[in-house]
Amino acid sequence: MEFTSLDYVVVIVEDLDRAVKFYTEILGLPLGHRSGDYAQFSLGTTRLGLYTRAAMSMTLGKPLRSPSPDAPGFEIGFKVSDVDGAFSELTALGVTPVMPPTTRPWGQRTAYVRDPDGHLIELAQDLRAS
Repeated sequence: MEFTSLDYVVVIVEDLDRAVKFYTEILGLPLGHRSGDYAQFSLGTTRLGLYTRAAMSMTLGKPLRSPSPDAPGFEIGFKVSDVDGAFSELTALGVTPVMPPTTRPWGQRTAYVRDPDGHLIELAQDLRAS
């Protein structure tokens, strides 16, 4: 078996309209397409999908509990050119802050916010010149 690339990630959401509005209007991601309980954004070589919890429950044939915000299972990471500016802009728009911009020993400055479903979103700025 050989995996050649990461093609897409699907995030399970409660309310697709609310999530699409957040990712398009707040984060500014371009909506690639939307159909029924699914929406997708194209971000370079990887796609980000949103799928409703109810639809995923039907797909899997069993009920799904909502995850606890205090026990995240993943984060969505976005590179930004100015993490301090991006964090300030997002929190001014009402996005829930989790961790303010912090310089990390591995050469990045990062900050965390939450999407409307409580999923962690990391904003990362590379500090080292390439």
